[in-house]
Amino acid sequence: MRIEPELTYQDYKDGVIGAFNILGDKNYERAEDITNYMADEDDELLVGTSLAIWIISIGEYEVRHNLLEDRVLQQLSYHIPRFEMGKYTEDLTAEEYEQVKKDVEYIKSKVKLYKLKSYEDD
Repeated sequence: MRIEPELTYQDYKDGVIGAFNILGDKNYERAEDITNYMADEDDELLVGTSLAIWIISIGEYEVRHNLLEDRVLQQLSYHIPRFEMGKYTEDLTAEEYEQVKKDVEYIKSKVKLYKLKSYEDD
């Protein structure tokens, strides 16, 4: 499920880039501060497919910039296998699916995901 289907995966990525532009400013000295800020700002958007593509877009940015937080890696370790199992496919356009797939492949080429006991819905 997507809370705001008009937001594309690229919109999520652009939002992450915009948020990380304040990295180093007062109260935003660490990647964790930025992620907290985004979670507080977008709390109502953080469910289902919206949460998955948000986490993947954050993870791609953090991996690319050597800022990966353990809590983001934990979330990636849950959402990436679910993406690969097709859990979010019906909520993504063909173009978005290809963008997410490319970012997932990049993430997996750079970091080892945690092996979780279950990838089922909570």
